[in-house]
Amino acid sequence: MEQLDVNMDVDIENVAPRANINISIGTGTMAQGDGEYLPIVKVAPIYPRRAQTRGISGYCIVEYTVTTSGAIRDPRAVDCQPSGVFDKASVKASLKFKYKPRVVDGEPIEVAGVRNKFTYELE
Repeated sequence: MEQLDVNMDVDIENVAPRANINISIGTGTMAQGDGEYLPIVKVAPIYPRRAQTRGISGYCIVEYTVTTSGAIRDPRAVDCQPSGVFDKASVKASLKFKYKPRVVDGEPIEVAGVRNKFTYELE
C-alpha cells in the first residue's frame, strides 16, 4: 500500500490542530473580545481511491462562509486541478472544519469568501 501525503495550508500534528497566530496590540477602539476568525479544527480529506490507484496528484481550493457559531456553510470547490477529481473529498473535509468566529463590537459575525487549499500528493 502506498503512503499518502495530504498537505493543507494548516499544520496538523497527531490529532491536535496547531495554529501560528501573530497578535499585534494597538490603540484601536475595538470592544473587549473583538477579533478575527481563527481555525480551531481542520480535518484532512480522504484521498479519493480512484486518484490514488491512478497515481493522480493535484489540489482543490474550497470557498465557504464561517458562521457566527464557527461552523462552515455553503462550501464549494472553486479551483481544482485536475477538475472533478478532488472536489467532493475537499468539500466533505471542509464541512468538518471549526472556527472561532469573527467578533465585532462584542458580537460574532459571519465571514463569507473564506478559502482553504487542499493539496493531494502521493509519495
